[in-house]
Amino acid sequence: MNDTYKKLIFIIASLAILAAAYFFGYRNIDEKTNGLKAECSTLQAHYDDLMSKEVNRQQYLDDTKRDREMYKARLDEFPSNWSQSEVIEYEEHVHKDEDVIYRSEAIALSAPDLFYTVGGSNSEGTLAVVSSDETSAAPATTNYECYQVPVMISYYGTYDGIKKFMDRASSFPFRVVVDSVSIKADEAPEMYVGSMNMIFYFVYGPDRDKEMEYNVDDVQTGVDNIFSGGEASDASKFASNNGDAIKSDYDLFVAVNPADSDTSGKSVSMKSGGSSVTSSKNEAESISVKITQDGTTYTAEYGIGTEKQLQEFDPGDDLTLLIQSSDIKDANDLNSISVSLENTSDKTLYVKVAGDDTANRVKIANRSGSVVVYR
Repeated sequence: MNDTYKKLIFIIASLAILAAAYFFGYRNIDEKTNGLKAECSTLQAHYDDLMSKEVNRQQYLDDTKRDREMYKARLDEFPSNWSQSEVIEYEEHVHKDEDVIYRSEAIALSAPDLFYTVGGSNSEGTLAVVSSDETSAAPATTNYECYQVPVMISYYGTYDGIKKFMDRASSFPFRVVVDSVSIKADEAPEMYVGSMNMIFYFVYGPDRDKEMEYNVDDVQTGVDNIFSGGEASDASKFASNNGDAIKSDYDLFVAVNPADSDTSGKSVSMKSGGSSVTSSKNEAESISVKITQDGTTYTAEYGIGTEKQLQEFDPGDDLTLLIQSSDIKDANDLNSISVSLENTSDKTLYVKVAGDDTANRVKIANRSGSVVVYR
């Protein structure tokens, strides 16, 4: 091979090396460089936007916090669920007022009706929990379900009493409206009859408790089979003093105190005869009282949890139970009871819960049979 061919081959090889270097080296580097420049330009624009907003950062945080507080305040106007107990509590709230001459003759209750979903069925995202100087992510609280519950009430009362009843709608803790009212004069002087349609509202969501508790323990109830007649219970036997007479004259006694007190944290006993059942656990426990009758013999089964005692006794004229609570000692005082009451005897079981106005140690979980509770 002469020198001319050698030079030609060398030139071709050099060009091939230069081409490979461009295609496999420089071009890739150039493309990456251009990509980085474009990304840098995008980040710079985002940075400039954030820096322009940084001037008003505290204002944005304050506005967000204010809006969240307003949002929560509106949401708190609605309960998280509805039950018939809410209507009963509403009625009882009125009936306790002696100045309101009004009574409900019949109440028609309807099932809750879903009429609006806040956020839509496919909403996603997070809500910010905002403090004065920071924002942190929190689980989304979208998809609130808004329900309305129509309630029709047939009533009887004075004209002033009917107006006062409707006024209670504006003072009720949760959202309720009087949608329509019919009224006509009754045969009795200055008395009126009619009906009104009320609507109760509630909002249910993933971050709201579905079950609500209403204090209807002192609502007086009848007994026996309402379809076959029978003697009604004297539900107002102790009503004049809200059951205070039971404090000095009772058949059964339940006490709940701080777990580290000198006496037992919880105890159930008969006033005369029978053994006491006690517990010193610093926690919520179940207490049961069951009254049965066989002829003229009355028997009480009482206990805490699975530990129970059985005792025959003579209730005399009245069958009574006193539940004596006490003040909360401190944050470590967790002692409380959930009471189940069952009465199948021919007497009404009158129950007085005393000393529990602020402690909230006593919850009447279940009642069966003729039972009247005073708080």
